[in-house]
Amino acid sequence: MTSQPPLLGRLAIAYYCATFGLFTAIYAIGPGAVPSTDASWPKSLWKWGMWKAMATYFPQCKLHKTADLPPNKSYIFGQHPHGVLAYGTWLGFGTSALGFDVLFPGIDARVTTLNINFRAPFLREYLLLLGVCSVSKQAILNILGSGKSVCITVGGGSESLLAAPGKYDLILNRRKGFVRCALQTGASLVPCISFGEPETYNTINQLRHSHPIRRYQRFLERTLGFTIPLAFGRGVFLPYGLLPYPVPLNIVVGAPIEVEKYKGKEEEEKEEEGGPASIGRVSNGSSSVRGDGRGRSNDAVFEALVDKYHRQYVTALLELFDQHKEKYAKHASDMRLLE
Repeated sequence: MTSQPPLLGRLAIAYYCATFGLFTAIYAIGPGAVPSTDASWPKSLWKWGMWKAMATYFPQCKLHKTADLPPNKSYIFGQHPHGVLAYGTWLGFGTSALGFDVLFPGIDARVTTLNINFRAPFLREYLLLLGVCSVSKQAILNILGSGKSVCITVGGGSESLLAAPGKYDLILNRRKGFVRCALQTGASLVPCISFGEPETYNTINQLRHSHPIRRYQRFLERTLGFTIPLAFGRGVFLPYGLLPYPVPLNIVVGAPIEVEKYKGKEEEEKEEEGGPASIGRVSNGSSSVRGDGRGRSNDAVFEALVDKYHRQYVTALLELFDQHKEKYAKHASDMRLLE
C-alpha cells in the first residue's frame, strides 16, 4: 500500500479539482455556449510552422488541385472520408501546411466542427484562432454569405465508425444539408477525397448493432453529437499507441459543381414587380427557405433541386475516386455509399 499523502497536499489537489471543474462548468454555459458562427476571428495560427512539421510525419502528404477555382466565388468543400481523426481535412484545409493558399489564392476556407468542441476552455480559443467555425446551418450560411468558403467533413463522426484500412465507406446518401446551404447561397460544391485516410489507424469497427460497445457509441452520437471509434495506431517509441501510422496522405480537390442560387417564388414575384428583393431573404444574403423541422424544406421545387445537385455531387465524387484510385489507393476497395 502507498503511504497517505500529506493533508496539505490533499487539500491543495481538492481545491485545484474543484476550482477547475467550476471554471469549466461556468465557461461551458458562458463563452463556450457561443461558437464561431461568422468567421470573424483572425486565422492567427493558420500558418503556424508546426503544421508543416506535422505534415512531414506522413511520408507523402500533398494537396492536389484538379481545376481552377475563381476567387470571386464561395465554395463548399466536401471532404471524404472522415476516418478516425480527419487528418486530411486538418492538414489540407485547416492549416497552411500543404499550401492551400498557394494553390487557391484569394479563397478563405473555414473548417467546420461540432458546437461541443467550443465548450472546452482554451480549446475554443485555439480553434477560433485557427479559423475553425461551427458546422451549424446558420453558421455556414453566414460564412458563405460573407464571401468566404467552408470545408465540411460530410460523413461526420458517424462515418468514423465505418473507418477501416483499405475501405472508403461513406455516409452520404442521407447527408443533404450542405447541398441545401449551397442552393440558398449560390456557393459551388467541390468534392474532395483524402486518399490514405482509412490507413491512418487500425480499427475495431466490425461490431454488430446489438453489441454493447456499438450501442454505447450510438448513444454518444445521439446525445452529444459525436462518438468514439475503437482505434489504435503506433506510439512515439512503441509499435502500439494513439499516433497515426505514417502512411501517404493525398488530398485531391475536384472540380467545382456550379449551383444556381434558389430565390423562391415570393422573391421572383417581387423582382418581377420591380421592388426590392427582400422577401424570402435573410440578413446574410442567403435565400430563406422554410423547413419542416427535420432539415427538409416545405418547398417541393427546392427539395427537387436539392436531390438533383446531390446526385451530381455523388456522381462527381465517385468519378474523382475512380480517376485517382489507381495512383493513390491501388489496393483499396471501391468507394461505397452505405447510408
